[in-house]
Amino acid sequence: MHQRLRVFADGGNRLTKIMEESKKPFSFPTIISEPGVELNYDVNFNLFDLDPEVSKLEKDSILVEVIKDGKSLGKKLVGKAAENKGVIIKDKNRYKNKSEDEVIYYSILVGVAYNLVKNGKTDVAVDLTVNQPLVEYVANNREYINKYANELKGNVKVSFFNLFNINEEIEKVAFNIEAITFCPEAIATYFQYAVNEDGSLNNRSSKKTIVCDIGSGQINIAAFDSLKTAGVNTFEKGMLDCYEKISMILYNNYRNQLDRKPFTYDVDNMIRFEDKKLKVKKGIDIDVSDIVHNVFDGFAYELNKDFREFVKSKFIGNCDEVIFCGGGSEILLPYLIKYLDEDFVCTKNETKEYHNVIGSMYYRIYKDNAKKSI
Repeated sequence: MHQRLRVFADGGNRLTKIMEESKKPFSFPTIISEPGVELNYDVNFNLFDLDPEVSKLEKDSILVEVIKDGKSLGKKLVGKAAENKGVIIKDKNRYKNKSEDEVIYYSILVGVAYNLVKNGKTDVAVDLTVNQPLVEYVANNREYINKYANELKGNVKVSFFNLFNINEEIEKVAFNIEAITFCPEAIATYFQYAVNEDGSLNNRSSKKTIVCDIGSGQINIAAFDSLKTAGVNTFEKGMLDCYEKISMILYNNYRNQLDRKPFTYDVDNMIRFEDKKLKVKKGIDIDVSDIVHNVFDGFAYELNKDFREFVKSKFIGNCDEVIFCGGGSEILLPYLIKYLDEDFVCTKNETKEYHNVIGSMYYRIYKDNAKKSI
């Protein structure tokens, strides 16, 4: 039997996360768009002289064509390139199941391909582990799971093109997705905490633990009594609700200084990378920290009430530990601790947005070890 390469994928509303087993994970925005006719718009500057690395494949300049089982899925800009240069931008539809979303589907295939190119691999068999929201995972029957798995399985060929010369192919890779494993979000994170690298259980596996995965479009929460799952839930709200509210407030307050209403990814980038400074006309930066603070504080207060109701329904008394994870926890945790710290031992997962892909690896290690013990 030939060896399959294990790859882990978490298609999020905001970011797609990819990790090859035992290698460093990476992420890019879950956004695709049409590339237009020519991305340099026929400007006659010699871009290649100005930047000799222009045709080098980078994560922020992905232009690809994906061919799945002989059928082209189109030539698309992906991630940051779509944000910066796209003409018809499509991001994940947060009101649609992840398993039915074309943007996540395309992004996962591109992420796997990019990982293979960067690691110098092609013509490989892939064993893909995919994260799913808890409610989707629990609600989906076996027939539906098999349908989604069969859609992902198959032969994939991906060509990467020069962002400034869209007909110049700079890399290509082929792989065959032969096996699919689904691992629910939040539950994956628990395995990272409860399982050792050899697949054995550690002392954390005997505790009452809550995992709260704060994502862009959803918040997944799971309760564990030792290794037994005591209950799960998905709150259909997330950081995008905050971003949409912030965007509306900014547009109402600074309409005359903005060309358009900020997109949610504009707000996310402003908070994460621009120190909450809104860039308006004439190169002016406006500090909007107070607006951001008030929105996050209100959201954390409401989430705190939902969280307490969940814990009360699963445990008599309290739990031993609460693990907060997800890209949203990086931003929201200081606000949540304000309301929860007196009653709960709160821990932040240090793997940031990569908790699910890393946790999925530990889940597979645990499963492998369990099979050996039989």
